[in-house]
Amino acid sequence: MKPWSGRLRAGVFLVVMVMSLKANAQLTFPPITNRNFNIDLFEQPALGSPRLIAMSGAIDAVAEGAAGLYTNPASAAVRPETKIDKFAWNVYFNSYVAGSGQDSNDNGQLVTSVHRSLLGAVGLLLQYGAWGLSLDGGYTAHEIAAQAGGGLGVRSLIAHVGVAHTYFDQALAAGVGARIGGLNVYTLDASSQTLFTRLGVSPDAGVVWMPKGSDYRVAASGGLPFNTAPIQFNCDPNNCAGYILPTDAIVPWDATVGGAWRFGPTPWNQRVAGDYRDERQFTVALEMSMIGAVDNGYGMEAFAAKQLQVSGRHISITPRLGLETEVIAGWLRLRAGSYREASRFPETSARFHGTAGAEVRIFSFRLAGHERRVAISAASDVAARYKNLAVSVGFWN
Repeated sequence: MKPWSGRLRAGVFLVVMVMSLKANAQLTFPPITNRNFNIDLFEQPALGSPRLIAMSGAIDAVAEGAAGLYTNPASAAVRPETKIDKFAWNVYFNSYVAGSGQDSNDNGQLVTSVHRSLLGAVGLLLQYGAWGLSLDGGYTAHEIAAQAGGGLGVRSLIAHVGVAHTYFDQALAAGVGARIGGLNVYTLDASSQTLFTRLGVSPDAGVVWMPKGSDYRVAASGGLPFNTAPIQFNCDPNNCAGYILPTDAIVPWDATVGGAWRFGPTPWNQRVAGDYRDERQFTVALEMSMIGAVDNGYGMEAFAAKQLQVSGRHISITPRLGLETEVIAGWLRLRAGSYREASRFPETSARFHGTAGAEVRIFSFRLAGHERRVAISAASDVAARYKNLAVSVGFWN
């Protein structure tokens, strides 16, 4: 499964989505014999906007507006330190391309190409004075390879609403939000029988501290476990199309703390004249993300093969490093980073990711007395047994 945007926050169900066992996978686990198990639904790979992916997810402290909605609800009220109107808005669209031969959850099982898949997200950001309101949603659909013994399809839909406000002359931003998600797991045979569905909601919150006149920012964010109703099914849970269904599918809590430092000709947290800052700069961001443990948790991929692989019995800690530089002022930004993805499974160890990306301005226009710039962004994330590519069209901030 693949979540959104980060954590449950941007879509924990995305993590389930990117799973497809390879036909010749070598790992085998005990068979499922009863319903005394829970599915561990979690996100650790960097998923969200291309900026988030390219900077290895370390954007809790640097994101402004729509770019940070996947990780920190407070970013909805964070505006660029440039000439702004009392009212502002932004829209965005992100899509993802699943790589082939990948192990999206670091469980030791490779996945094949997904023949029919859709990964995408759209959103709207409204800002008025010190307030920010964000509305976004995403849909994903993936299939678990039938030849691997699973033959399952997984769909998820998640929507998020968040409200944020700045205080002390925009030196502090705080935000709260809620994600409402749905998950549908079904067979890939002619009957396309639904095994189970899951509905739930998760609150999240975050803060960003931006001391006036300084070049650094500090942030923290987190989300509670998904509060869900019991899984829904219309079959015998002990023999549903040959599957024994889990007792529960749990999205654990998550928390992130981080900071960033910007090197440039003007202080980061200081307003400048003009619609855009347009200066060469270099930003370094460090972050530590944590995912909670799941009682009696097991992996989704093994469940697809009717087996039990222990997952999420301990808190997972993932350090992240993100870099960003504006190489050609007002036209080109380059990003890179790395993170050490903690393993949720006893059979595997932590693995390192390398990320990179770019944002290119393509054209601009004037609206309501301000220049608006449209840009294309792309990012990649590569690790052992994992590849991901993201693209986005939106406004240059």
